[in-house]
Amino acid sequence: MTEPETPDVPETPDVPESADAHSARPKSTITPMRIALWVLVAGAGLFMVITGLVGVLVKAQ
Repeated sequence: MTEPETPDVPETPDVPESADAHSARPKSTITPMRIALWVLVAGAGLFMVITGLVGVLVKAQ
């Protein structure tokens, strides 16, 4: 039998080569757009939780 062919993709290590690999990336800043997005996501989540609780309470009566 023949050996299965391996793809010609170079192997990359799971660990970065240097400890400074993450510090080279610029740190994200808090922008008004991010705040608006989090408020929107939190509002949608709160809406789902409240409507779920109301639905359970109405069903229990």
